[in-house]
Amino acid sequence: MKYREIVYTNVEDYTVLGNMQDKGMFGVSMAISLDYTGFEKCEKGHRFGPFVRHCFLVHVITGGHGVYRVKGKTYELGEGSAFVIFPGVESIYQASTEDPWSYFWVGLHGYNVEEFFTGMNITPDNPIIELSDTSEIEASVEELMSASQMTHANELIRLGQTIRFLGLLEGRQKLGEGQGAEKRYPARAYVEYAMDFIRNNYRSEVKIGEIAEYIGINRCYLARNFKKETDMTPKEYLINYRMERAALALTGSDAPISQVATSVGYPDQMAFSKAFKKKYGVGPQRYRKDQKSAFEKVDQYFDLTRNKE
Repeated sequence: MKYREIVYTNVEDYTVLGNMQDKGMFGVSMAISLDYTGFEKCEKGHRFGPFVRHCFLVHVITGGHGVYRVKGKTYELGEGSAFVIFPGVESIYQASTEDPWSYFWVGLHGYNVEEFFTGMNITPDNPIIELSDTSEIEASVEELMSASQMTHANELIRLGQTIRFLGLLEGRQKLGEGQGAEKRYPARAYVEYAMDFIRNNYRSEVKIGEIAEYIGINRCYLARNFKKETDMTPKEYLINYRMERAALALTGSDAPISQVATSVGYPDQMAFSKAFKKKYGVGPQRYRKDQKSAFEKVDQYFDLTRNKE
């Protein structure tokens, strides 16, 4: 492990964990790596820049006001806002002369960092994040700063808290109208997730709204894309899967029909029989009889073939 110097200042309202750039114990090139993190309660009118950073730097404002200037634009910001400084982009930020801001910052590098911000619709031309709450994010940064000693345990903590910081940053982002979590992944990914949920929970009562809420997307968005990807609605897929599992249970066991019905999420045997007949054209009792008869004919065929040999 490469030697790294941890720097703390002795000023009460300014603490920094610095000089964290390295390749880490987990590989030569990390997807997301921590460079440094810190907190500052600024003096009135305190200014930094113009300056060009060599990593991504996120500032989350916890109190007061100030301005961030980048690419010819000026953003007036206060508590609950965050601004992202992109590498290679010159910027200036300055505390208010009346109500100076406090903020903490996290510096990052890695080949997935820009992709992460792009997914949040954060770019050099749109560098501001409005947050619904900053308390958990601040607590995550405090964990980063407290895990400063060079131990493998602390490196794991820093890695975990860095990922948590980014997760909280996205999770607490206020989204504008028309924005939503479904924009983060291809529609097929959500559909496959919903299918997995159904396959794992088909024995219980499953409501489509609950699936959408579990995934974190709009119900209409899920239903629309589920139909597009599978040519079935989520409810149709659920019923179809239940009937397929029931057919296997009927063929492979002598369990009572009521027990098979309950095992695939139908406490009402009549409702189960009706759904099964719609799927297979015959009721569950007749289906079991026909399947056993078909297997017996196959067995007889192989017995005759062996006897001829």
